[in-house]
Parts: sequence; structure tokens; C-alpha cells
Amino acid sequence: MKIFTIILFFTSLSYSQITKNNWLVGGSGNFKTTKTEKLSDGTKPYDDRTIFSFSPNVGYFFYDKLAGGISLSYTYDNIYNQKYQYFGVGPFVRYYFLKTDKQINLFFQGNYYYYQGGGKTQDGNDTGKFHNNGYGFKAGTSVFLNSSVAIELTLDYISNKLNSEFKENTIMAGIGFQIHLEK
Repeated sequence: MKIFTIILFFTSLSYSQITKNNWLVGGSGNFKTTKTEKLSDGTKPYDDRTIFSFSPNVGYFFYDKLAGGISLSYTYDNIYNQKYQYFGVGPFVRYYFLKTDKQINLFFQGNYYYYQGGGKTQDGNDTGKFHNNGYGFKAGTSVFLNSSVAIELTLDYISNKLNSEFKENTIMAGIGFQIHLEK
């Protein structure tokens, strides 16, 4: 209860830095549940699965409430007793909908990603390298704890085309933070 009271006190004194010429630095962690489309022969390349990922980002506000930047991604996936790790990079554009001085703000973000990675079987054999690219959308709420730090709750959608063979659609629930820096 004390922690809730302290957070409430600080958020009641806060405002945001989502104005032109400011910087955005942060990241998010995601829990994903994935459904895979069938291949043309009617088979699925793998079962639906659960994945964890971490995505740091840096961006710049070109206009009030509109930022663009670059996002990195690290993902760990364990399926069929095989462990995969892959890294991604891509640009993003983010827009905040409410006034710049709001303590709670809604945002929408669009991303493009290029991923590269590989995996190992349970006995340590290499499963091969892979690459893919895709796009994503993220919508969420930023809760500013003070003038610079915001906690974010998001719902994400990502669509990937894997090795030009099949398409993967992912829905994620995420939590993250952003630090808003003045120039």
C-alpha cells in the first residue's frame, strides 16, 4: 500500500517530455503466443509456441508527440527441445495521442524488423542459421512517474515472413519503460 501511495504522489506531480527535439530511450520485455499458418502442403512447420523477448530502443521527437528511431531485439525460443536465439534491428515511428502534459498518454507505434539467428538441438547440434523480416504495430499506455520516466503497457502485433517459406503472426502483451530526455 505504501508503494502505491508513493507512486500516486509522484504521478500527480508529473508531466511528460514528448515534445519536439527531445530524446526517447528505453525498452520492453514481451511474452508472446504464436499461431503459425499451414504450408501449401497442409502441414505446419512447428506447433504454436511461447517466446520471450527483450527490445531496447532509442528515438528522437521530430515534432510534438511524434518520434522516430531504431529498435533492437533479442529473442529466445524453445520449441521441440530445440533452443533458438535471434537478433533483430529496424526503424520505428511512434505517435502519442493526448496532450503533451498528460501524466497518462496513449500511443501507437509502427515497426519494420530484420532478424537473423540460429539454434541448437537438445544434444547440442546446430539447427542452422536463418533470417526473416517483418513489420509490427504496438499500441499502449504510458504512465509517467515523473517528467522523464514512463512505464508502458502494450499490446503488440508482428507479422514475419520466415526464410521466404511461410508467414508467422504474433500477438504479444508487453511491459516496458521509456526515459524522455530533453536536448
